[in-house]
Amino acid sequence: MPYPFLSPEWIAAMRELRAEYAEHDREVEFDLAANVTVTEPPFGDGAILGHIDTTGPALTIEEGHLDNADFGIEVPWEVAKQFFVDRDPALVMPALMGGKVKLTGDSSKVLAFAALLAPQAGQSLPVPEDAEVDVDVVKSLVARIDEITET
Repeated sequence: MPYPFLSPEWIAAMRELRAEYAEHDREVEFDLAANVTVTEPPFGDGAILGHIDTTGPALTIEEGHLDNADFGIEVPWEVAKQFFVDRDPALVMPALMGGKVKLTGDSSKVLAFAALLAPQAGQSLPVPEDAEVDVDVVKSLVARIDEITET
């Protein structure tokens, strides 16, 4: 059953999926800790607080803010959905330039984060050519995320 992006049910389903794919974890090439605040969700009360952390053995995306984040990003739910669910980075740039996305902290880390996540043309997820990634696993994971996520 698909769930609304970032709803409590979606987060729980993503935790289960992460556990299922844990054997494929690998270290990310740079350390980064980012707090993410998603405003205006169409469910619940108030903003959704989360973080992205690559300082451990693998990429972690989880609820709550970190005390030692390199930077913070505040983004409306609809813009986050356009970027991560619809995978349309062309819609994100106007939001960033228009002031809908707010950034705080180390700008060099923000740029590194953007390079990590920005999909390349024709790809559903960014996978560098020299990456030691099982493309079938990535495709399977993306397909499972799409099954879990209500569009």
